[in-house]
Amino acid sequence: MPGIPRVADGLIRTYEFLEALSDDVLCAYAILELDRSSQFKRRCVARAVFSYLEAVVECIKVEIRSTVRRDNIAASLTEKDEETLETLSLVGSRHTKYLPLDQNLKRTFKLAAKVWRLTYRLSSGSEAFRSFLASKRARNFLTHPRKFYDIEVTDLDMHNYSTTYVWFQREFVGLFRAWMDSLMEGLPAEDVAALK
Repeated sequence: MPGIPRVADGLIRTYEFLEALSDDVLCAYAILELDRSSQFKRRCVARAVFSYLEAVVECIKVEIRSTVRRDNIAASLTEKDEETLETLSLVGSRHTKYLPLDQNLKRTFKLAAKVWRLTYRLSSGSEAFRSFLASKRARNFLTHPRKFYDIEVTDLDMHNYSTTYVWFQREFVGLFRAWMDSLMEGLPAEDVAALK
């Protein structure tokens, strides 16, 4: 029945969620290898890369929310922090301000570093970040086309999608590695050794 969530709707199942979308990216690239000039297959890569990227951002927010609840640190969140976290709602939907993906990404990584007390910083001044911005613009034309050239994926677009995926994977892993390292700092040496 519309409007009534299924019991499992509130379960993110982060690992399976991200694994499936990562597999989509790898599969899209594998299929593209069979015909690199296929516009359909190029568009599939673009969509898969951005589905994965947007899902990761939301999964990071789930982890931040969990930390906020567990450590009872909601009082230290600013209005901007709350606005960043508000884009995810498990039941119902609040009318929230739309955050463009690049802002959402930067703010989410910054908030994660704040909540998890990390010195980690997203590399948003790099050439790879500029490739991400270019691929985001191309993806926006692709998903909201108004003319033929909006759906054409050029070789430069493909370079940018690939660079974006590799850059984002590195940033995502870097953030979580920094978080895990900070969590292990409080553990006894023998427990740390057992985890490595």
